[in-house]
Amino acid sequence: MSMEMEANGKIGNAEQVCSATRVQVTDGRGIGARLVYVANGRLNFVLSESNALDILRLWHRGTNVGFVSKNGLYTPPEDFLHSFPAGMLYTCGLDAIGAVDGHRLHGRIHSVPAEIRELRADENGVRVVAEIRDTALFGENLSITRTLETAAGSDEIRLTDRIENRAFRDERFCMLYHVNVGWPIVDAGARVVGNFTRSLPRDDWAKHEMARMLEVEAPIDNAAETCYFHQTADGAMAVENAAIGKRFTVKSSLRKFVQWKSRASGDYVIGLEPCTSWLDGELKYSILKPGASVTHRLVLKTEDMPHNP
Repeated sequence: MSMEMEANGKIGNAEQVCSATRVQVTDGRGIGARLVYVANGRLNFVLSESNALDILRLWHRGTNVGFVSKNGLYTPPEDFLHSFPAGMLYTCGLDAIGAVDGHRLHGRIHSVPAEIRELRADENGVRVVAEIRDTALFGENLSITRTLETAAGSDEIRLTDRIENRAFRDERFCMLYHVNVGWPIVDAGARVVGNFTRSLPRDDWAKHEMARMLEVEAPIDNAAETCYFHQTADGAMAVENAAIGKRFTVKSSLRKFVQWKSRASGDYVIGLEPCTSWLDGELKYSILKPGASVTHRLVLKTEDMPHNP
């Protein structure tokens, strides 16, 4: 207990301010999954220790922020479409992002359990540090040191990934942070906001819909998804919903983004996805020399904005 807590006498346990609780799922499709439930007085979120310390759920002052697919938490994972949980953050890579021959869709790193090195919650905030290792016999030896932090009463989650090559050869990698925003922030009348210097449609259907790229319309049954590749000036994208007075922003050290937009009923989501590279024919791998490392930083911020019902 801090001296401040002892002096003011208002609380005797820091869990009244911030908490981080490790649990294990005991039944259902997610049986066996290890999770960390975090609360900071304004944000509540769930980390999946079994899945790269990704962010499974997020609420801001009681309002849901992320998109949870109909699959939900599913262990062990089957093929991507039948087990993709979405969630607030699903990390893609390091071997592949998007569809790459010979690789699981969006890569394997999300399926690697995190090894927690530090878990601290006190009256100042919460800090979780974990290692996620991508290794193979006679192959790669890559490590992500992931740090997630949130201050007491903050609207933000800060994520820092340090990717290190521990092998004795050059290693290639790619990463995409699949950040998924769902209802009620995603609803008819909301908008996607960003300072784009370049925007490309992923395919002909996305090109056809490009005039409405930044609009959020009502869901319709069986709508096809659209994707866009953005180069941003500042590494930021947001979804704003004035009708409910909420804004969600991703701020990243990466300048490239993929925007995923699905109007399909039941699969209603906007993805704001910072990445080292765009997908498909635009995919380019980064190279790490032996012993070298690179650091990516993300801030996920949910805030109240002027309410205009």
